[in-house]
Amino acid sequence: MDSKPTCITFFLMLSTLFIIISTNSGNALPISLRSIFTANKSKWSETGHLNNPRLYHAASLLLDGNVLVTGGEGNDAYSTAEVYDRISRNWTKSYDMIYGRWFHTATTLKNGKVLIAGGLVGEPEPLGNVKYIFNEAELYETSTGYWFPTTAMNIQRCFHTASLLQNGNVLVVGGSDEAPNSAEIYDPEMETWINTTDMHYARRWQTATVLKNGQVLVTGGWDLSSNMMNSAEIYDPSTNTWKVVDSMNYQRCFHTATLLTNGKVLVAGGLYDDDNIVNSTELFDPSTESWTITGNMTQGRYLHTASLLKSGKVLVSGG
Repeated sequence: MDSKPTCITFFLMLSTLFIIISTNSGNALPISLRSIFTANKSKWSETGHLNNPRLYHAASLLLDGNVLVTGGEGNDAYSTAEVYDRISRNWTKSYDMIYGRWFHTATTLKNGKVLIAGGLVGEPEPLGNVKYIFNEAELYETSTGYWFPTTAMNIQRCFHTASLLQNGNVLVVGGSDEAPNSAEIYDPEMETWINTTDMHYARRWQTATVLKNGQVLVTGGWDLSSNMMNSAEIYDPSTNTWKVVDSMNYQRCFHTATLLTNGKVLVAGGLYDDDNIVNSTELFDPSTESWTITGNMTQGRYLHTASLLKSGKVLVSGG
């Protein structure tokens, strides 16, 4: 591929869809553009600028409806954080994280805190040649804006996924050079990590979707040889086991997987291989654990986003 695509992160807030655009399509430089999509009017409008241009950051919908943006890549690995106020539509700088990081995960817990885990640290290319995956984790306290250390993950990870389980714990899977099929669970009450059963397949850049029954569907990604995958598997928290289910019809990386109101999962787009972008979509039915091809998108996308609207429709954007 000749250029990096636009990457965006967005969240549903009441009747609006909040979007942070993190890179441009030409040179993958960090920018601070952002827009609001009003779903009931099908209308886009600009909102306040980020205080720091950034890319490969994380964004978290807080329990109060505001949005926390953390880390990312700029002139170095950012430790900065800022909060978007959905009422004023302005950004306010928060306290810096303990560690600068990018390609990390940020998960809003049921107690309102935000768990930051893993990622890359060090200066990004081409400005620096030292970067490494690390396992440190920290917590954001929404009421004060302060950051506190918490127990580090057992495994160093980036390009992983983090899923909030129905019991309030967080399942983190994949994204490790050391143990690429490993998984572990964070307990917010004890602030500890527990290794859980390994996935059947090593993967990174996969998707992880919490189903209505509380199980977690993991799809696609890269294997150890950086080949795109079509395999899928399900984690059952009640038995602490993984089960292989039918593979997707297309191998995909950098795709999206959205839980629909009917309980099915819509998988869209992604990279099929280094030269082919997928415009196909398919549906996973948890009741039969099978895939059905559905309508194609109007254009192929990867590193895009997909968000479930209150109407039950899915808005796919960017890429």
